Amino acid sequence: MADARDIACALGARDEAGRIGNVLRQVGRAGVRRVALCANGCTDGTVAEARRVSDTLHMELAVIEFEQALGHDAPRAVAAVEAWRRWPESAAVLMVDADWRGSFGPMLADFLQDALRHPEAIMGVWGHVRAADLDRRWHRLVHRAGAPASLRPFLLPHFIPLSAFARVSPRFVASPGLFFALTRRAGIPWKVYDPWDERLIGNPGRGIRSETRTLDVLREDARAAEMILFGGSGDPPPLWPGQRDWRAVESWMSRMRGPHRCRGHHDLV
Repeated sequence: MADARDIACALGARDEAGRIGNVLRQVGRAGVRRVALCANGCTDGTVAEARRVSDTLHMELAVIEFEQALGHDAPRAVAAVEAWRRWPESAAVLMVDADWRGSFGPMLADFLQDALRHPEAIMGVWGHVRAADLDRRWHRLVHRAGAPASLRPFLLPHFIPLSAFARVSPRFVASPGLFFALTRRAGIPWKVYDPWDERLIGNPGRGIRSETRTLDVLREDARAAEMILFGGSGDPPPLWPGQRDWRAVESWMSRMRGPHRCRGHHDLV
């Protein structure tokens, strides 16, 4: 069976110089030694700190920098594509957030051990949306799609086997709703790691404006997933570009060279 050393981590970060070091150290405690980092319009020392810490931990670090921020979740997709392209022999890609605090490394190690026992499945975590109506919508959506009803596919961490990217392009990681819908439509199972305790990641609170924007994105993602899986109704979701800079992701992918360039995947809807 593969272990954590066979997993590549994908991170998107914007101005996280004060937190990226801890995230890398906790990822390292979980046994992961390869990290792809998308620096998303950073104006601080995020990249320098990531390089310093990764050197100390003897990690392989691949950095992709964008001068202008790409918008919500798009850096995750860039980092996932780079991890897949750079380390194609990996068993899976691990998605985590770059602003997590706390000593979550041992819990992440347990998450990965459980995920590696189900190497064909995507592993996520349970959770709730503060807006009760939206949480009920996601509950119905994932249950109807044949996934555990407690799953919230927009919450990290994710363990994504590389075999999944052979069927659904990693660029769709930029939209958790689309990625969930497309992977379920492709017959890829999702599982939930029930022991995950979000209190251990010390995720900082966001302001009201940021939270409102996040809820808007989650509604957009739910509508996109419903349309893919069940046909949906009404106007198409604003996915181009919507809350994310899809064009920048596509442009970056089109410039990639080498034997691991992504080909033959779904067009963006």
